Amino acid sequence: MEPEFDLDAAYDLYLERFEKRFGDKPLGAFVKVDRHMVTKLARGEFAERLSEYLRMHEACKQMLTSGATINDVIMLDFAEVAAWVCVQPPDILAMFRGELGDPDAAAPLTRTTRPAGPNTR
Repeated sequence: MEPEFDLDAAYDLYLERFEKRFGDKPLGAFVKVDRHMVTKLARGEFAERLSEYLRMHEACKQMLTSGATINDVIMLDFAEVAAWVCVQPPDILAMFRGELGDPDAAAPLTRTTRPAGPNTR
């Protein structure tokens, strides 16, 4: 069962995001979001695009939770559905920063290759 959401409020937020990013454009106007060409959506078109975004968002979340690998094709698809609703998709790499640890802690640079700075000897 899909969660219920306020479509009117979601569309109003979409219009705000769109106008903030692209200015006042008529419905159907083409804009480029990163590498994707999309149009300013009418309310009826928005409902389907929002549902696609929510489904893809949930699928990616489940993949990450299960430990599955998310390939480039899935990330490009996710970026496209996010572009249609004028949402910045999360940076998957940024989500894992720090979890792998600091490589310098395990294999620090030698003193001859370490950059000079106030804490170097």
